Amino acid sequence: MKKILYILLIGLFSSCDSLLDVEPETLSFDNFYKNEQDLEVTLYQLQSFIHDRIMEQHVQENAGLIMEPSTKRDYIWSPSSIVGSPAIGSIATDWGQTYWVVYMANVLLDNIHKAEVQVTPERIAYYKAQAYFGKAIGYFFLARRWGEVTITRNSSSSEVYGKKPLLEVLDTVIANATRAYNVLPVYGSVVDRSGAVIKSKQFGSKGAACALLAHAYAWKGSMIDLMELAGNSRECYDKAIEYSSHLIKGEAGAYSLIRNPEELCQLFSDITKENPESIWEFTLDMQKDYISSVYLVGRPLIGYPVDPGVSESDQKYADSKIAYTTIKQLYDTLDLRKDAYFKDYKKYSLDVIEIKDKWTEGMTDPEAIRDTIAVKVKHYRDSITEITGGYAYPYKWRKAITEVDADFPWISKLIAVKSNYSYWRLADIYLLRAECYAKIGENGLAEADLNEIRGYNNVNAYPGSGGDEKGLKYAIFHERERELLMEGQRFFDIVRNGMEYINTYLPSDFQKLTHQDVKNGAIFFPICTNAFELNNLLRQNIYWAQYMN
Repeated sequence: MKKILYILLIGLFSSCDSLLDVEPETLSFDNFYKNEQDLEVTLYQLQSFIHDRIMEQHVQENAGLIMEPSTKRDYIWSPSSIVGSPAIGSIATDWGQTYWVVYMANVLLDNIHKAEVQVTPERIAYYKAQAYFGKAIGYFFLARRWGEVTITRNSSSSEVYGKKPLLEVLDTVIANATRAYNVLPVYGSVVDRSGAVIKSKQFGSKGAACALLAHAYAWKGSMIDLMELAGNSRECYDKAIEYSSHLIKGEAGAYSLIRNPEELCQLFSDITKENPESIWEFTLDMQKDYISSVYLVGRPLIGYPVDPGVSESDQKYADSKIAYTTIKQLYDTLDLRKDAYFKDYKKYSLDVIEIKDKWTEGMTDPEAIRDTIAVKVKHYRDSITEITGGYAYPYKWRKAITEVDADFPWISKLIAVKSNYSYWRLADIYLLRAECYAKIGENGLAEADLNEIRGYNNVNAYPGSGGDEKGLKYAIFHERERELLMEGQRFFDIVRNGMEYINTYLPSDFQKLTHQDVKNGAIFFPICTNAFELNNLLRQNIYWAQYMN
């Protein structure tokens, strides 16, 4: 173990160069962790792992994206894709990257006592809370992706572990997130060892821990209901409402709704400005020599005009795309989000075509005027459709980071989207609370939260919007679809709503699943085969075991 720490420190953010004035040959678990600088180095490494590794597996998020069907998408969850193809399956189902986050949190927790002589109790408590938050995040992603997973004792034990039941894993998330929530300051008061405010919302804060607890309790309650597990789902929904309310009331930090979707997209696209709606983010690190872009779930949908290598007419050939017909089914006619989330929506969607006076200038015959306008409109429609193919230009994130192609210097290529990935924001929390209110029968409160989001997006209050005839539960789910489009939440929203939604709103392989399949683990990843080589106590979940050799 003597050299492990040095190996782990190699990936530090370059913005922390001042933290690296430690001789490599002196680093070990025995003589490190003597002062606050040592603790901060480890905390930044933990954050580096969250940044680079936690979204390494994103097949579920991709399965939940609203986009047009394709052969690739139809088989996104098929056994041949998940377990039969090493090129896909080993990447999709290898939990090793996520466990590095848990490991680094444990490293900090296991060694922090060594610094207690030189570091104040308040700062010791702060670093512990950051570690608890990182550990909770790690297990939360593990629980939603693999269900039953191992819970490691510490960072130094070499023993092998069997899997723990799903609810025990989620209780581990909740226990660690609660420890973090009770100690961490609100965003804006999170400071480094020099006293400077840490502006990255990727670090733990009271608000980030609160959002994690809201989602963890909502997921736990939903798993109890969906998987028919022993537990009290009502208590879980009540707790999710409680933590959501802390955020909405400003008790866990000063967050506020951006009541204009165009302004929201502008903030998504400007990393120099703080987004007051964003609670927890993956932060784009612009200070590295090699820019490490956070994985943005909606990135496959982004082409023209953000990507300089994609023209208007290229978009229709993309593997991942959204049709205007889909957008029109999703959003009400006057919903402001269409114009904000998609580039020049009115022009390319052909919802409204401006009749120009010059088309009929000098004409007096009404029938000739009508025929001329019809011809001109048809020509305009045909010319636009020839360009777009009927597919939209997502514009929620608008700025590109490009580099010149070394072989073709006249070509700039997209290397990253210039945005912090806001994973949890306040509109999400309002709608999560609405979902939980509806589940416990508090329909009036659920409608109030739903209509809070609808109001500033120019959508009729419930039950006056498209899809409301299907009931309040669907209306809330549908509003999350519209508000959080391309943000990566929809797969988990679908699963929280149960079997009908799994069989209806996910790609074809999910539509074939029975309730027993889901109870046997079908919505989770199988454990990657290389994990069994290291741990003979592991057992594959029942659903995926039938497809293993």
